[in-house]
Amino acid sequence: MNANKLADALQETEPYYSTDYKLFDQAATMLRQQQAEIEALKAEIIEWISDSPYNITPDEYFKTILRKAQEK
Repeated sequence: MNANKLADALQETEPYYSTDYKLFDQAATMLRQQQAEIEALKAEIIEWISDSPYNITPDEYFKTILRKAQEK
């Protein structure tokens, strides 16, 4: 599930679980913004990798980034 699907789920369930709809809307908006930023960064990384003289695929690069992030 990505941030957009989670945002949709929040907005679909808000009438049933919360009287503070504004909070659900704010959370959904934040998740969508974060997903958009992730997609933009992913596109930049793919472009950078494409221009790189090194033999590395985007999948390998992303796995390396995620592994390092999990180590922190």
